[in-house]
Amino acid sequence: MQSGKTHYTPDSGIVELREAIAKKLRLENNLNYSVDDITVVSGSQEGISVVTQALLNHGDEVILSDPYYPSYTQNIWLRGAKPVFVPLRAENGFQMMAEDVEKAVTDKTKAIVIVSPNNPTGGVQSLEQLKAIAEIAIKHDLVVISDEIYEYIVYDGQTHHSIGSLPGMLERTITQNGFSKSYAMTGWRIGYLATPRELTPKIQEIHRATVICPPSVSQYAALAAITGPQDSVRRMVDEFSRRREFIVKRLREIPHVNVAAPSGAFYAFPDFSDYTNDDKALAKNLIKHAHVVTVHGSGFGELGRGHLRISFAASLSKLEEGLNRIEDYLRKNWPEKFT
Repeated sequence: MQSGKTHYTPDSGIVELREAIAKKLRLENNLNYSVDDITVVSGSQEGISVVTQALLNHGDEVILSDPYYPSYTQNIWLRGAKPVFVPLRAENGFQMMAEDVEKAVTDKTKAIVIVSPNNPTGGVQSLEQLKAIAEIAIKHDLVVISDEIYEYIVYDGQTHHSIGSLPGMLERTITQNGFSKSYAMTGWRIGYLATPRELTPKIQEIHRATVICPPSVSQYAALAAITGPQDSVRRMVDEFSRRREFIVKRLREIPHVNVAAPSGAFYAFPDFSDYTNDDKALAKNLIKHAHVVTVHGSGFGELGRGHLRISFAASLSKLEEGLNRIEDYLRKNWPEKFT
């Protein structure tokens, strides 16, 4: 800001940032997008909006998971299109399974949305499942929207894979990513899309009509993040790993709460259905009576019913206090579960 970089930039982003993103995608993700096919957007929310506007027509169908990230369903509905859900199951590591995807395809299907690592479940797609889904996309001539915003935040030796790196997939994959999660830059509102050449002009036209360009100061901050030392990212993931171990262990100490250890991202998605299926009321009551904030699972889809999403982006001390309060609230209202 002191150097005066506070004015309009090129619509699709400053060239230095787009070059750095293209280099990162090539070296880390084996994705060979042209710099011209990188569009810097004002956060992933704008990215989702731009992509769905560019891609979808009234009556189209989009396959995505249940539970899902709500911005996808909202934007699909806004375009007059229809989300078609496939289940994420704890026994499969909350992965989108190719056999479920194949069953969901119809002659109206336009795209498949993959969010891996997943919000809210923490599932991470295996290379095996990505290959199988890629075969389906090629067979039915579908576009894949690959949301990789949590790519660095994986645990237990898991590896993040980009579906666009698989044979025949770059030309049909929209890769969405950003800086909010990897670099804790949520307030800067900066992300990016990497798109097949034939889609890029429409993507950039809609982006230009929506925001003109992303904030200049956010772009230069993102450039510093992506080109600077990455040790802060590694330290952050190490800390998330410690918190993950704690929160899973602590939740499993509460009777009748079932939780799978997330493979990625920074959310636990415990199942409280042995207490109540009204997860929305449970979340509200935890705020009102225990002063603990969670997100009700049914807000992420029908298969989230009975669950709560608990972020472990807070400190260990706050997590410990919050989980103690949750247990105390459950004990007070369902004493029979603790006998």
